[in-house]
Amino acid sequence: MSGPERIAKREMLAWVIAGALGLLLVGRFAVDRPSPQVGLANDPAVGQARSAVTDLLVRDSAGTRVAFAPKGAPAILMVNSRTCSFCRQSLQDIAALQGRDGVPMLRVVTLEGAEVGRTMLSSLGVSGAFSAGPDGESDQVLLTFRIPGTPVFARTDSAGRIVETVPGYPGRETLARWLPVMRGPG
Repeated sequence: MSGPERIAKREMLAWVIAGALGLLLVGRFAVDRPSPQVGLANDPAVGQARSAVTDLLVRDSAGTRVAFAPKGAPAILMVNSRTCSFCRQSLQDIAALQGRDGVPMLRVVTLEGAEVGRTMLSSLGVSGAFSAGPDGESDQVLLTFRIPGTPVFARTDSAGRIVETVPGYPGRETLARWLPVMRGPG
């Protein structure tokens, strides 16, 4: 093998290694990284997530059409998917924090439906949470495309208005801060 052929093979090997590392880094940082918590107020994903859950009607486990954001008490809303690893991590953290009274003011809408969500909550040890699904197939498609990824969390006030929106895994510290809201009054 001549010198130029050796150099060409080394360059090709370098490009293959660089490409593989690039794909690894893109996968690690663009797909698996939780959303940062700083500077979210002007993030377009926050606005899109907020508009997707504001005034959203969902179907509960009994098939009843209800408002996702309740009025009368603050709540934590979560848009969930069974295929989402950060959803699973968030729910595991909530289960570890919830205590014996559960989290009745955690309202979870699962893209795949209320039963899938109820099963997921139960299997991960979350008790007392409200489980719902989109209000039909067209709402499932619309919600899936309007949400910039799952999970998305929103904190509402007692009038059902969204006062905080966090796309992505919020971290255990934020979940712990929200715990009094998730536990509800009393």
